Amino acid sequence: MKTLQFKCTLLTDVILNVKSATEGNNKTLDFIPGNNFLGIAAKELYKPSLLDPNVLLTLFHSGKVRFGDAHLAYDDRIRSLKIPASMFYPKLKRVSEKCYIHHYYDRDMDHEDNGFSQQLKQCRLGFYAFIDNKGKPVSAEKSFAIKSAYDRAMRRSKDKALFGYESLDKDAKMFFEVEIDDDSVSDEIVDKLKTALIGEKRIGRSRTAQFGLVRIEESVFTESQSKKKSGDFVTIYADGRLIFLDEYGLPAFQPTEKQLGIDDPNATILWCKSQIRTFQYTPWNFKRQAHDTDRCGIEKGSVFVVSCSSSPEQSQYVGSYQNEGFGKVIYNPDFLEIADDAKNGESKYVIEEKENDKLPNNDTIPLGGTPLLNYIKEQKRKSDVEKATYTAVNEFVDKKWPIYASDDFSSQWGKIRKIAMQYNTKEDLKRELFEKKVQVGKKEGGKEVDAAYLTHGIAKDKWEKRGRLNSFKNFFEEKLTDDNVQLALINLAAEMAKKCRKEAHNG
Repeated sequence: MKTLQFKCTLLTDVILNVKSATEGNNKTLDFIPGNNFLGIAAKELYKPSLLDPNVLLTLFHSGKVRFGDAHLAYDDRIRSLKIPASMFYPKLKRVSEKCYIHHYYDRDMDHEDNGFSQQLKQCRLGFYAFIDNKGKPVSAEKSFAIKSAYDRAMRRSKDKALFGYESLDKDAKMFFEVEIDDDSVSDEIVDKLKTALIGEKRIGRSRTAQFGLVRIEESVFTESQSKKKSGDFVTIYADGRLIFLDEYGLPAFQPTEKQLGIDDPNATILWCKSQIRTFQYTPWNFKRQAHDTDRCGIEKGSVFVVSCSSSPEQSQYVGSYQNEGFGKVIYNPDFLEIADDAKNGESKYVIEEKENDKLPNNDTIPLGGTPLLNYIKEQKRKSDVEKATYTAVNEFVDKKWPIYASDDFSSQWGKIRKIAMQYNTKEDLKRELFEKKVQVGKKEGGKEVDAAYLTHGIAKDKWEKRGRLNSFKNFFEEKLTDDNVQLALINLAAEMAKKCRKEAHNG
């Protein structure tokens, strides 16, 4: 078997809709299906005048030439794979912390400190390069654009014809391969096939607009390989989407062991250990301008577990539509094994996080820049001030309460609360409470006397006992600012007045 390896670089954004429908929220695939590369080759070579019709039949219809799916490249040397559906991780945790292989995991053996089993979530999204016992995340950025249909008669945008496109961003690099059975195609035809694929091509939707331009070139890359069976069962990983048909030609979601490439007559698929996800879409035939029959199958990343005595040692294609990239499977891949000292099926591979999923504990996002963010920033500042103020007030009350305990001291705090409600700056309150002076005498030589509430009259005598004035003044100077002085004094006076009234009642 000949294997041709290629790299596909996106020169512009590329649209590969999951569904062929034009209405609704259309999502783009995160890989390039092999039928796109089959179409590129067919456009160049499907000419009876260029090649013999029998050669064309072999190239594009026999399944002896298989155009594989293009997956994202890691480090420009490894073709990534869809994360296996048999990988699970505990809820409220990250997959990087702990990952289990489903067919090795036993729920009855899983007991946390509380004595209950963990709740596990299935890994479903993302492509990873499995290397050095680690799953390295690979992702392509996506964009969304709003478009409008064009009214040719009026030469303007068509009314009520807006639609949206999600696309893969340009500069993404992907790897794919073309497999050719040794006896099916001559070397001369292989060279023509390479020539037809290499160069700048267009794929996906809106190819005549600004989307779909890619560059294809020969490249060498590595990918996960099949291994010989080593345990009690065989694991079959779906590298590509799988489509199986029954004896009536209808789609089947439960393939037989033989359809999966297992020749052992005693083989049995263990459905309770397998993890299968499905898909359905309707392909659009551009040449005939019509929809083809719905295609229903098993999604990439699905895992079958089969009890058998032996299995193939090489990856292969199974099922239908192999020429379009459907059907590639990997037997006993290394990334579905468990660690030597695994606890209840913990994965041998550590699944790393994507960079944009990581949120360091000490990192904060600054607020500000827009009216809304400025408002949120100000509200957060006020909340922080209030929290700090209440903490300081409660601390003062708890520690200093005994020196203010007196039956007749409640009125003192009531007066302070009244003053605090009249003034809202620290300077004004400091003057009214501690530093206010008035001039006595109209003639020259008159003198200034204390007129602040706490430094003259009856209040002075009460506040000088037990060091009350110094204690309160220290609190005022050290803990209060213009931001919190009014709030702090009002709350402090209210709390102290309650304490005094309670003391008097108890007395």
